[in-house]
Amino acid sequence: MKCIGMSKIGLVRKRNEDRFCIEGPFCIVTDGMGGYKGGEIASTLAIDSIADALRNLEMPSEEALQHAVSEANRMVYERVFTEPELKGMGTTAVVAYEQCHTLYWANVGDSRLYLFDDDGLVQISTDHSMVQSLYEAGTLSSDEMLTHPQRNILTRAVGVGANVEVDCGHLSVESGNRILLCSDGLTGYIPQDTIEAMFNEQSDDERLLEDLMALVYDAGAKDNVTIVVGTIE
Repeated sequence: MKCIGMSKIGLVRKRNEDRFCIEGPFCIVTDGMGGYKGGEIASTLAIDSIADALRNLEMPSEEALQHAVSEANRMVYERVFTEPELKGMGTTAVVAYEQCHTLYWANVGDSRLYLFDDDGLVQISTDHSMVQSLYEAGTLSSDEMLTHPQRNILTRAVGVGANVEVDCGHLSVESGNRILLCSDGLTGYIPQDTIEAMFNEQSDDERLLEDLMALVYDAGAKDNVTIVVGTIE
């Protein structure tokens, strides 16, 4: 799996609380929350912890990724006990690890993982957010999710409690399939069909990454945005 990523501060933000890591067979995106410095610290702690765990994996599995994110949750949560002013900080986390044409994944929060193949762009992860809950309850449409005033409220995040439920799974992938990991700075403002159209139009991952980032800024870049795209080899 060959990936490339970019993270940029939004036009109305003072600091970028997003982080990403691409290393060998895995990639990670985190998006911090918690006010001044808290979001930065949470997202950095989480991504460093997850990356350390994945570097030492002998064999990837759903359970291994789930454990890595759970350990990151513990580290972020315990940091508050040494720095009480950071209380309430947390972060999203989405992780993908490819080996032998199997893609293992895990996520908490509303950063997302997509797979692009012959069926188009398919969302693999499920958001842990207020608007996702309303959508699943049938009281909100997919279009309304993009403009709802509570679209940034998470129902699950890394580091806000002693324990966290981590979604995980795996799927078969083929050479030429492409993946997208991103923070909600992309998907919170750009519809999925627009993103899918850009995947169809641009076969080069580096150009695609630049085009997606330009699209966000053309739309006003109201949030920090982190995008990782890659191709299964």
